[in-house]
Amino acid sequence: MDDVSLIERGFEEFPATIALLDRHGDIVYTNRAWRTFADANDYVGDPDSTGVNYLDVCDAAREVDEIAGVVADGIRAVLRGDRDLFTAEYPCHSPTVYRWFALRVVQVDTPRHGNFALVVHLDITDRRLAELQVNEKNEHLAALVGALASELRTNLTTAIEAAERLASLDGDAAVALSESLSRIESLVEWGIDAAEQPSTLDLAPVGFREHVAQAWAVASLDGANDASYRVVGDGTLLADTHLLGLFLVALFTNCFERNAPSGPSSDVVVGTTADGFYVDDDGPHPSSEERAATAASPNQLLGVDYDSLHLSTARRIADLHGWQLDVADSELGGARFEVRGVVWK
Repeated sequence: MDDVSLIERGFEEFPATIALLDRHGDIVYTNRAWRTFADANDYVGDPDSTGVNYLDVCDAAREVDEIAGVVADGIRAVLRGDRDLFTAEYPCHSPTVYRWFALRVVQVDTPRHGNFALVVHLDITDRRLAELQVNEKNEHLAALVGALASELRTNLTTAIEAAERLASLDGDAAVALSESLSRIESLVEWGIDAAEQPSTLDLAPVGFREHVAQAWAVASLDGANDASYRVVGDGTLLADTHLLGLFLVALFTNCFERNAPSGPSSDVVVGTTADGFYVDDDGPHPSSEERAATAASPNQLLGVDYDSLHLSTARRIADLHGWQLDVADSELGGARFEVRGVVWK
């Protein structure tokens, strides 16, 4: 097999659609994926498309499709040698299928025949659908945080004013209460800021033990001073720093509340696993409401179980990271909230 036929064979077997354009924009070669795509989508004309002027087709669609004009201009720039690479992403939906493609155009300079443009269309539908899913989940989380913040703000304002009046009358307990409420107010404002961030996660390496300690301190502000915790294991995971903090606070707060009927004291163990981490408590076994709150349900408004707000918040954050949150019986006799799918660094 000579070099030319080997190259052609490679293009033929390449899964992306390929077209080679001469310096005028005429198609001089297409591969099997191109022809298969044309057949599958009822293309009018020869599926091979040889002889069709790619630039003319794009120019004809300028008035109804802005990206078509951008693509034509980009290909011309590559053919002129003004740029080495042109890229674009565009939708190509049919009446029954949603599709997106990434376009890559590079110059092919031949000694005998001059310049050509190699046009490659890569199917990025799976990636775009995943991005849209993440965006939708972020919007749901933003709505949840906004709803919670709206409720908390009114009550916090009233409580802070009352605590300040008590503190003015002197009293260490009143001063401590005022400081705690102020910290809680800061947490609410942080939650609002996090909800207003762009709908992409800011993933970074995060120290596990450090964030567990910080989250425990925040969750313990409200009546959980008798609770104790210990951490088994350590590591650095890939997560959104702010959302991980909110996630851990939600789990710890849920532990405090579920143990409240049996007394303020509780024992919590936080540990790491090969692909995640867990939070164990010594309270009652998980309730049916808790099991339901950690499972996605299309019947919940915004995916929220308003009987288990903390767990619902935790599940939403887990979803955003691509983690799985489950609840089961713990070795301490209570509930184990386990996260899987974590990337440890």
